[in-house]
Amino acid sequence: MRSSSFPAEVVDYGDCGLLVTFTHAGPHDRWLAGQALQSVLLARTGAGIVDVVASFDTAFVSFDLLRTDHDAVRELIAACDLTRLAPTGSPRRFVLPVVYGGERGPDLDLVAAELSVSTEDVIAMHTTASWTVRLRASPAGLPMMDGPALPGSVSRNPNPRTRVPAGSVGLSGRQCVIYPVASPGGWRLIGQTPVQLLDLADDELVAYRPGDQLQFRAVAEDDWHTWTQHRLRSEPEKAPEPGEAEG
Repeated sequence: MRSSSFPAEVVDYGDCGLLVTFTHAGPHDRWLAGQALQSVLLARTGAGIVDVVASFDTAFVSFDLLRTDHDAVRELIAACDLTRLAPTGSPRRFVLPVVYGGERGPDLDLVAAELSVSTEDVIAMHTTASWTVRLRASPAGLPMMDGPALPGSVSRNPNPRTRVPAGSVGLSGRQCVIYPVASPGGWRLIGQTPVQLLDLADDELVAYRPGDQLQFRAVAEDDWHTWTQHRLRSEPEKAPEPGEAEG
């Protein structure tokens, strides 16, 4: 399925799923289309929609096979107008302190060498501009982000670690993630934040959502313990100032 009013390709994906790949010209428009489709379909639970997972340029739609089928959901998707794109809400800005290099960022030197720049340059590129959260992924709402233009693509670790410490900041390709909990991973680790991303008392577990901006700020190892009991602010109407966090 693809038309001028619905710039996307839709294919069956298993017994109870459809994969929508957006074909808009720009990456930001493809991401916005996924957010728009997710918002519309999640409001149609009465039509048998179970979940919609929107990513950078795709959306996976799962449905209840006892209540609907591929053709019906395909028609539901086609009825969505994705030519008029608008942000899903006002982005919020979070500031995260990060200790770069050393034991906190064991791959910083490797990333610098791969990009043919100094470690100071990598830190400067990573902290100069904010990164946009595009997807809350597994595990535990891991933020997948894109942002400042890097001079090249960062390779993944050919030998993924069996345990990456919580708060680790990683690069791969031209994207960035933060590990909310200790877990296996193959991203190149350049630093670590002492701020707690995961809040089990919050229904959404993490404060950020797709579209929000994360700004990294380099701090010294000596400042680590002053941040270990902090978590990201979750106030939707007030952007935190640098150094602010909620205890």
